[in-house]
Amino acid sequence: MLLRICLILAILTGVGVIGVSQFMLKPQIEEIITTRDHNKTEWDKSKSELAKTKTTLKNTNEKLAKTESTLEETKTQLTATTAKFEGEQKRANGLQDNLNKSNSELKAAKDELFAYTSTSVKPEEIKGLVATVKSLTTENQGLVAEVKVFSKKADDYKRTLDSVLGKENLDPVLPRELRGKVVVVDPKWDFLVLDIGAKNSLVQNGVLLVSRNGELVAKVRVMEVQENRSIANIMPGWKIKDVTEGDLVLPY
Repeated sequence: MLLRICLILAILTGVGVIGVSQFMLKPQIEEIITTRDHNKTEWDKSKSELAKTKTTLKNTNEKLAKTESTLEETKTQLTATTAKFEGEQKRANGLQDNLNKSNSELKAAKDELFAYTSTSVKPEEIKGLVATVKSLTTENQGLVAEVKVFSKKADDYKRTLDSVLGKENLDPVLPRELRGKVVVVDPKWDFLVLDIGAKNSLVQNGVLLVSRNGELVAKVRVMEVQENRSIANIMPGWKIKDVTEGDLVLPY
């Protein structure tokens, strides 16, 4: 009997402990359940947003790829358009050059026609005039040749006369047709470089006149002769004006 009473008391005590435990743990369990449900809801929400974000990213990547493809096509079209424009520009420049050339040739033809019509020469007279010009040209060439021959003879006679008179040391005779230009001037030392030399029959100690616009500028003596160049000094007392590059030189 005592054992039964003890057993009953133990059972009652256990039931009390369970009741107390249930009473104390229930709020914590409910809080854990609430937290779990909340976390699950947030997880589902995050999962949905992640899926949506992935979809958006995929769409964005597709749009980006499409945009890049469009950009490449645009670049290709731009390159082709630029090349075509440059080709057309070159063609236009060529046409402009041809037009300018044609206008120039047309102007020259008009000028030639005007010069022809202003002479009052009839077409049937042109042939005769051409023949006359040819004849006069031939005669002129003959006269020029005779002048050279006479000039050479005159130089020979002058040398002979100088020899007879004892003037062998006079200035050497230079060809009458000799012409040249001053290419370098040293005003400090009255030193000149000429563009004529031995190939032009120029000789050392030859005397030349420096001319500008038909006026005498100076008299010079050749000090050194090379094949295509020569060096000369202005003779004392014969510097009328300052010598400049481009001045004409001719025999004295």
